[in-house]
Amino acid sequence: MKISIVTSAHCLELLQPLVSAYQGKQYQVAWQDSGGILPAPPMLEELAQACDAIVVIGSGRRAPGTALPGPVIRSREGRTIPVGWIPHLSDESLAAFSRKAATIHHRQANQRKSIAVLAQWQPRYLQLARRIEEILQQRNTPVFRWTSDLMFREDMVRGLATGLAAAVYVGHGRPNGWVGYRGTRAQHFNSQEGEPLGALFSLCCRTASRRRTGVSFAEKLTMAGVAGAVFGSVTDTLHRNNTRWAIRLIQGLTENITSVGELIAAALPVNDRAITDYRIIGDPLAPLLSTASANESASKIPVYP
Repeated sequence: MKISIVTSAHCLELLQPLVSAYQGKQYQVAWQDSGGILPAPPMLEELAQACDAIVVIGSGRRAPGTALPGPVIRSREGRTIPVGWIPHLSDESLAAFSRKAATIHHRQANQRKSIAVLAQWQPRYLQLARRIEEILQQRNTPVFRWTSDLMFREDMVRGLATGLAAAVYVGHGRPNGWVGYRGTRAQHFNSQEGEPLGALFSLCCRTASRRRTGVSFAEKLTMAGVAGAVFGSVTDTLHRNNTRWAIRLIQGLTENITSVGELIAAALPVNDRAITDYRIIGDPLAPLLSTASANESASKIPVYP
């Protein structure tokens, strides 16, 4: 496994905990000095020839939608290479993200993936959540249904800090958060302690967009250490496309797929618009692993039938 990191020497130093975690797993790490300029698509395509994943760290003034062309890059040989975006908002936030993301790589590979299913309280989203839950149950994957008809926002936030492999949200979204759970914003996670998710899949409109907000919801959650990576859209999305993503991602989660980038590459819908709407915010190699205590901790989160 080889990852190319495109950033400045200063940011690379701040990323050292994550780089060390990569190296501890025998990943090859290649550094491409960005010189303060974000790579254009041709450069990314060139990097994709010789690596399995790319992560770009750039100025916090750049939005995910303009920093990268999509969640994956196609190599000339036809390989699909996941690419993640990490904003340099401050030295402190980048170093904190690096430390938190590194802890996920230290999880034991023999832990089963446990998944949380989140949804806004509307019939079509609750129906999709039930479908996701059924697929996971049929494939003997531990699943926690924490839809907004069954629990309060505060309990959902606590549940996402129990160290699960992944969580999926379906519903309406905005650049500053989810509509579900009486409105969910990044500040609701500010006091969160515990273990991060491997990945959070925010399958809704604009949660990786910076329209009328300084930093997107997806970026704030990633940099706050809520997840090793957040998958979010930079624009409005169609429910049918999000449904395709949800089903394909969930099916992939039940297979022997080890990282968020590998899962996204395997789950790509046929529809190009559905692909280019989204970005990976964070570590594209974030492991889809739960902690040893995740199931027990998640089982204690109150659900109200």
